[in-house]
Amino acid sequence: MKLENEEARPAISARQAYYALFVLWLVNLLANIDRFSVGIVLQNIKVDLQLTDTQLGLFSGAAFVVSYVALGIPIARWLDRGVRRNILAWAVALWSLMTVATGAAANFFQLAAARMGLGAGEAACAPGAISLIGDYFPRKWRTQAVGIFHSALPAGGIVGSPLIGILTDHYGWRTALITFGVAGLLLALIVRFTIREPSRGGKRADDAPARPYVGTNSVGSALKVMYANRAYRWLLISHGLYGIASFGFVSWYPVILVRSYGMTYTEVGVFIGTILGFAMLIASLASGYVCPAVTRRTGNDRWMVLLPAIFILLSIPAMVVTCLDVSKQVAMAAGVVVLFFAVARTPPTLSLSMDILPPSMHGLSTLVFMIVTTMLGSAVGPLIVGAVSDSFIASLGEGRALRHALLVTAPAFGLIGALLAFLPARFMPRKLESLPLVTAPS
Repeated sequence: MKLENEEARPAISARQAYYALFVLWLVNLLANIDRFSVGIVLQNIKVDLQLTDTQLGLFSGAAFVVSYVALGIPIARWLDRGVRRNILAWAVALWSLMTVATGAAANFFQLAAARMGLGAGEAACAPGAISLIGDYFPRKWRTQAVGIFHSALPAGGIVGSPLIGILTDHYGWRTALITFGVAGLLLALIVRFTIREPSRGGKRADDAPARPYVGTNSVGSALKVMYANRAYRWLLISHGLYGIASFGFVSWYPVILVRSYGMTYTEVGVFIGTILGFAMLIASLASGYVCPAVTRRTGNDRWMVLLPAIFILLSIPAMVVTCLDVSKQVAMAAGVVVLFFAVARTPPTLSLSMDILPPSMHGLSTLVFMIVTTMLGSAVGPLIVGAVSDSFIASLGEGRALRHALLVTAPAFGLIGALLAFLPARFMPRKLESLPLVTAPS
């Protein structure tokens, strides 16, 4: 049975594919700015609205994730059946309006409500974009395309963090957030009217046929297929645990620089947007090219599992150093190492999660991957660190309490996730082409 609106479409040219990738990169850039910009201004929001660290953790993490998860599955199934370009355009408009609402919030509950709206809109970002990329590019170029798309995360730091910091220092955090919200409304129009919708699972540029999928279109059957795939299952578990560590670190790292080292918001924004941002940008692009190159050279697709596992294992010692009583320069350098390897693990892992599951499930499978590896970490990591920090503030003071809270949480989750990240390779053949036909379990 044809999917909704899946009439035959003309083939997408290489120029159209790369233009669409650029627009999707802009979408991801804005999504990451809107999602993570509050990390730079959390201390300012806390003072302005008189919030606790626990409330900051709930607002910045859990509120976003609740709506992302609750609405994500129906949105992902809509993406798997409808016109992804149009759905994505509406999603960009929604989360941009919610960014404006965040800047206008007067209390914790309004902040949380706006953050939930942001999560609802961004639930379509990665599933929609990754599904489109899977049909724009052949498999041999897909990891590079995913790496370029994912490089929008550090680019968001390069572009957004200095602007957020400067706007916050000069005009306040409200103006900073509202400015980016308005920019997103313009981008929504570009998505809707300038990029083309490709056919799903059509003939690729390398003439490699899409792997077939036999089964129903129900969510339950699709989830059974994902669970039955042991390689995919262990990818979720291992990178989900590491996500708790990495997002707990990402959310509170800028606050550590402010509390412990007296850096201004402009200084933090410039640091994140220059040294840290360019390090993560290089990590994303290099990983997108190096991991497939190693795989092709060795003829062993398991390196798409092993290299990301090595990357996240290397980030753990740097997490520990950042949380110790070290100089500002050492804390900044260690933070660069953590984020470099945390970003490098994503392009090959996300690309692999598409390769081991059928194209008819790319929207839903990407959403599930994002929920477990990103949203769970975004919700649980900042909240755990914030709660532990509150319990130590009276005895240690704000700066030391936060470093201590991060030290006893992030490296522990990260190390467990890093060790488990090697397991998916046990359940994969050397060449993914030899994977058996995927069918829905009865």
